[in-house]
Order: sequence, then C-alpha cells, then structure tokens
Amino acid sequence: MMPGEQTATRVREPYLVIGGATAVGKSAVAIEVAEWLGGEIVVADSRQVYRGLEVGTAKPGPEERRRAPHHLLDVVDLGERYTAGDYARDARASIAAIQRRGRTAIVCGGTGFYLSALAGALDPLEAVADPDRRTAARRQMAEIPDSVRHAALLEIDPPTAERLPAGDRQRVDRALEVYFLTGRPLSTLQGGGERALPHLPLTLVRPRAELHARIERRLEAMLEAGLEAEARALHDAGWSPDDPGLDSIGTREWWPHFEGRRSRAETIADILASTRAYAKRQETWFRHQGGYRPARPDAGAVLEAWRSFREGTRA
Repeated sequence: MMPGEQTATRVREPYLVIGGATAVGKSAVAIEVAEWLGGEIVVADSRQVYRGLEVGTAKPGPEERRRAPHHLLDVVDLGERYTAGDYARDARASIAAIQRRGRTAIVCGGTGFYLSALAGALDPLEAVADPDRRTAARRQMAEIPDSVRHAALLEIDPPTAERLPAGDRQRVDRALEVYFLTGRPLSTLQGGGERALPHLPLTLVRPRAELHARIERRLEAMLEAGLEAEARALHDAGWSPDDPGLDSIGTREWWPHFEGRRSRAETIADILASTRAYAKRQETWFRHQGGYRPARPDAGAVLEAWRSFREGTRA
C-alpha cells in the first residue's frame, strides 16, 4: 500500500459498534441511530457479505438501505473465501470514507471475529503472508478425518475446543489451521493484532425468552419470504453446504430435506434449534469481551451512550 492509500484508509475518529445476538434487533436500532446522527452503517455479518443469499441471511431490504447507507453487503460471490483480515481491511476503508464525508460510522453485526479483527485483533492466519506455509497448514488440517477434528483440537487447544461445538466445522478447521501454521493454540493468539482503533462497543441485550420469541417470529417471516425456495435454487444449481457462504444457518439445513432424508417440519425445527444455539454462543462471546457495554435495544439508549462517550473523548 502506498502512503497516499494509507492516508485514505486511516480511521481518524471513533466509530460506534452495535453488536449482539441474532434477532435481538441490531439492524433496526442501527438504522434509527444512523438517521439521528447522519451516519452510515458498516455491516459486520459473515454471511451478508455473500451475493446470492438474501432471505437466509436476513439481509437489509431496499427500504432499510434507503433510510441509511449500508456498506459491506454483497462483497464476494458464493464459494469465495472472505477472511476476518479481508473484513478488517474493507471495513477500515469504509469507515475512513464515511468519516471523510463528515458522517458517523456505525458498525452493526454479530460476527465476533469480524469485530475483533476490525478493532485490532487481526486473525492469526492473516498475519502470515507466505501462501506456501498456509497451504501446508491447510493440508495438515485436511489430513485429519472430519469425525475426529474436534477431538484433535481438544488435545492441542482445550479452551478453543470447549468454546466451539463439534458441528461448527468452519471454526474448528480454522483453529486447527492456526495451530499448524503458527505452532501455537488459537486461544493464546487472539489478543494480538494491529493497533486498536478507538470505538464504543455496545451489545444489545434482551431476556432469553423474549429473544427466543423474536427468533421464532423472524423464522416464520423468512419462510413466508421464500427461504425454502432460495435454498432449493442453490441446491439445484449444484452448491453444497460445505461451500463458503452456504454453511449459514437457515440455508445448510435444507439439503437433507431436498435429498429425502429429513421432513420439512424437521428441517424447520433444526433451523430454529441451530439459531437459538448460535444466539447463545453470540451472547457468551459478547459477554466475555469485557469492553462491550450492554445496552437496551433502543435507539435512545444507544444515542445516550454514544454522546456520553464522545463527550469523554473530547474532554
């Protein structure tokens, strides 16, 4: 990167983070806050970056995008890998551009490793530029049978293995790859990275029963909006749930149904259970970050926290 490019992508002012579990109401609050502040939204969602996934990722629609500009939606094609390092680079550029326009950058999403990378805890895989080393590490990871990879991770990195369910294949594989690449467990590396950027990290919270009810209502709305048809089109086009982007909750569960191995009712129940489990993992992640302040899912509460934070940074 040339010096002029570094200046163009430099984040000069603090940005606001509105995080939280799926279906907690992040997007609605972020849009209202953006309208009040004259802000723009940088999405932090590891599935909304993919083109071709609309209903299954609850991607903001035209009306929501009209109310507030959204960035980092539809960044890559299905099947392409998009890492936390990629996100950190693109999000910093988006935030810098928003700030050059004299507007407030609002980062909204629930993908924790994206938010960490942006804040300065760069993905350890991105710290090693040598493609041959990364290929060798990936090959070592691939030599371990799928059925025992979680057990292998438990041997070398118990904290990460205990945090990740055995079915979370993408993150289990990533943790193994980090170990083979760096020689160190992922759990010992996640505090490092680039210089931390100034920001106010908030996590929206709701009572568990209320969150579960919202998850159910959102799934009903997604089904009415064509969730099954979207997944069917991807299945019929030859995509696999193992392809990057296709392993998202709400999409991957349909393949056994389309292949005659699960009923539609069982598929919907699987999506609901997986979404609830994912929300619980997200809540745990935000709770353990330390710096994230819990906030009501209310634009007024977020605005009050932001104004107090900005007054403190100017003092």
